[in-house]
Amino acid sequence: MTQTLTVTSLDEAFINLASKVIMSVQFEVRVLGSLDEERLRGALRQAVATHPLARARLAPPRLASTRVTWEIADSADHLALEVTDEPVGVVRDRLQSRAPDLARSPLFHVALVRHPGGDYLMFNFHHAGFDGMGAVRFLTSVARAYSGAEDIAGGPPIKEARDLRAIAGARSLSDLIPRAQKLAQDTLDRKRITRVASDGGDPSKPGYTFAAVTLTAEQTAGIVASKPKGATINDVALAAHALTVLRWNEEHGEKIGDSVSIMMPVNMRPAEWSTEVISNYASFLAIVVPTSVPRDLAEATMVVRDRTKKLKENGAAGWIVDVLDRGNRLPVILKKNLATMLPLVQHQFVETTVLSNVGRMNLPSFGDAGDVTEVWFSPPCFGDVMSPGVGLAGVGKELFVTFRGLRKYLSTDAVQRFADLYVETITGGGGARS
Repeated sequence: MTQTLTVTSLDEAFINLASKVIMSVQFEVRVLGSLDEERLRGALRQAVATHPLARARLAPPRLASTRVTWEIADSADHLALEVTDEPVGVVRDRLQSRAPDLARSPLFHVALVRHPGGDYLMFNFHHAGFDGMGAVRFLTSVARAYSGAEDIAGGPPIKEARDLRAIAGARSLSDLIPRAQKLAQDTLDRKRITRVASDGGDPSKPGYTFAAVTLTAEQTAGIVASKPKGATINDVALAAHALTVLRWNEEHGEKIGDSVSIMMPVNMRPAEWSTEVISNYASFLAIVVPTSVPRDLAEATMVVRDRTKKLKENGAAGWIVDVLDRGNRLPVILKKNLATMLPLVQHQFVETTVLSNVGRMNLPSFGDAGDVTEVWFSPPCFGDVMSPGVGLAGVGKELFVTFRGLRKYLSTDAVQRFADLYVETITGGGGARS
C-alpha cells in the first residue's frame, strides 16, 4: 500500500536547487575482498525495504495543488545495480554526474566496481532525500543485510521524525536572536566573497570530476597532535580549506576578496537518534574566514575554532527551518527580515565553497567480503560557483578526503592539483592518491 509524506521545506529547497546543479551525495566504501553480485542485490532490496524514504518518489503534481508530496510504495520502482571493472575514477565521475530521477524510486544510483585490491560499492544519493548521515545509515543497513546481521531501524516513526519545526525550529525570541545575529553578520561579511580561480574547465562539459586522497595514520595523528587547544579536526580542515583557496588564487593571479566563506553542513537530528532515520536533516552554517587571516595553519585554525565554538553553543543551525518552514509561528515581520538575509541568490547558496565531515566511522563488516577499508564521501556543489567542495570521512586511523569539482570550471587535473595543495597545507607534505 502506497504511503504519502508531505515534502518538507528543506526537501523542497533541495528539489529546487537540483534544477541548477546535480544534488548528488557521494558515499562509497571499499571492502577487503569481493562482493557477490546477487547477495548484494538482495541486501540493497532489504535496505530499501527498511527505510521508507529510500523508496520514495515525487507524486505527480496536481492542478492547483500547493503541496508537493512523496509517495512511498512497498518496493522500489527500479533498483538497478551497475557492475563494472572500469577505472574507479571514471565510474565515480559518471555516477555522480547523473541525477537520480525524483519521479522514480529509489532516490539513488548504485554501482559495484570490481578491483583486485578489493571491490568498491558506490552510491549517488539525491540530497532531497538523503544527507551524509542518511547515507551512512543506509550503507550500514546494506552491510548488515549482506552479512546476515540484524538491522533494527531506530528513531521515531518517519512522519514524526520529519517534523523539522519540532526538531529544530525556534520556540521563542531567545532561540531566534542568535540565529538572526548569525545571518546578519554573515550578510555583512559576504560583501566581497573570494571565488576559486577556474582552471582548465570546459563550459560544454556538465557534471563533476573528483580527486581522492588518503591521509595516513601518521599524517592524521600529526594533525591531531598539532591542532590548537579547543579546536577540532573539523576546525583544522576548514582552516586548511580556506588557506588552500587563498594559495590557489594567489598562484593563479586571481583576485582575492574580503573573505572565504565555507558552507558547513550540520546534522539537525536530535542527540537521541543522531545517526538514525533516512531523510534530509542538513542545515548549513557559513564559516566566514577573513582573507587577512594569518597564512599559518595553527593561527587560521584558532580563528575558525572561535567561530564554530560560538555557533555550537547558540544553536544557530536551526535558522534554515525558521526561514523555510511556512508553518512556523514566528511573527511575519521577523520571518520576512530573516528571509532577506538568507544566503541564497536566485535559489543558490553564495558561499565560496563547501566542506562536510561525516566523522570517524565504525561501519559493519560485509561478512565474507571483508571489512570496510576505505570510505569516500562528498557533498554536492550547492551552486554553480561553489567549486571545488571537500568531503572527509575517517576509518580506523586514516582520513579519506574527497575533492569534487564542476567540470565547467575545473579540469580533472586541476581538481587533483587543488587536492595536492590542500594536503600540503594541512600536513606540510603529501598524501596518497586513490
